[in-house]
Amino acid sequence: METSITSAGAWTYFLGSYAYYLPFVLTSVWAPIALFDLSQKRDLTPGKSYFWSFLILLVPMFGGGIYLISKEATMDKKFRYIAVGGGFGVLLLVWFLSILSQV
Repeated sequence: METSITSAGAWTYFLGSYAYYLPFVLTSVWAPIALFDLSQKRDLTPGKSYFWSFLILLVPMFGGGIYLISKEATMDKKFRYIAVGGGFGVLLLVWFLSILSQV
């Protein structure tokens, strides 16, 4: 049985590092936007504010995105959907391309 080991190309390394760091970038973008929006809301009860704050901070990848998609956020709906949907779409695309580059 012959086993061939080939070295990965630059494209594979590029996509792999991009797929690794992109969730951290999305978290560092979504969480401050969500926390800023949450701090501007004056009609939330303290319990809801604590719930959303803990969700945003303790569920790092999806907490900010979940808040921005929810009806609690006061920012423009189009901005929220583009920020979360676009970021998540790019993440899925990069993951898919990184899987294809290893095949």
